[in-house]
Amino acid sequence: MEELWLIIAVGIIAIAVAIAFLTRKKKQAIQDDALLTLGTTLVILGIIFGDDRLVGYSFIGVGVLLSIISAIRGLRKK
Repeated sequence: MEELWLIIAVGIIAIAVAIAFLTRKKKQAIQDDALLTLGTTLVILGIIFGDDRLVGYSFIGVGVLLSIISAIRGLRKK
């Protein structure tokens, strides 16, 4: 059952990366992409380490926070 969730998570990330790659603009800053990538990676790590709730939820929380910061920076630059 855990393997199924891991396969689903990897599939969702692959789809999200493909959508982000196809819709990105050439003028995006490297730092914004780095924050978004780091946030996504931390969310995936939170899913993988979900057995220990403290570690899993901490990774997910920090990942979501970084993604929100990246989105706010992207809105301010436009």
